[in-house]
Amino acid sequence: KTTLTIHLAIEAARRGRRVMVIDADPQGNATSWLLDGDNEDPGLFNLFVVGKPMLQCVRGVSRWNLALVPGNSRTDEAMRFLSVTDRLASIPKMLDPLRGLCDLVLVDMPPSRSAGFSEMLAACDWVIVPTQLERLALEGVGLMANTAEGLRSKGRGPRLLGVVPNMLRQVNEHKSQMKALVEMFGPVVWPPLPLSVRVAEACAFGKSLYEIAPDDPVTVAMRSVVDRLELNLFHVEEG
Repeated sequence: KTTLTIHLAIEAARRGRRVMVIDADPQGNATSWLLDGDNEDPGLFNLFVVGKPMLQCVRGVSRWNLALVPGNSRTDEAMRFLSVTDRLASIPKMLDPLRGLCDLVLVDMPPSRSAGFSEMLAACDWVIVPTQLERLALEGVGLMANTAEGLRSKGRGPRLLGVVPNMLRQVNEHKSQMKALVEMFGPVVWPPLPLSVRVAEACAFGKSLYEIAPDDPVTVAMRSVVDRLELNLFHVEEG
């Protein structure tokens, strides 16, 4: 999910969109990737707990022309603090000012059982679900869709924008699971990302696939995913 978040953000920014990434995962992987190993800035903690204004919690990422609200181990502390102070419901209000500043805000979400997960999800308009082509992983896609639908029934929650099959291999199991995924979700299933060592290399080097392997099949597939994002999201909003 972090790989997908990073590459959606970078390519959308390259296409002229005003993009911000919010690192809501306590592991801080998106922050470390975008800031070249620096994940010392507890931006989300400062926003949710310290109460700093949103713009004081934002870091610019000049090499990719996008913005970031950093996260690190203090993100988990922030979520737990909010959960015991009954302030989790205020998360959408804290993030709402971004609507007028950005074309696209991508939230790298924490694991689904983490404190604050549902509240972060409720602050979003859409959800994109990456999944491996394994039975248990596919069950997780259904769980996410049901969680989003449950939030909407309570007044606010995202709609399912896309499902991105990940680490596709040309083996019978993956072909079968891909077919099942399309039968279940139809056109919501976006182009699959093939298994590639290039992804791990990009993460290790703090680079993007667009830089280190522009013509690799996984990079071509990633651009197709961004194409689908623009088609399904921006064309809907702009049309």
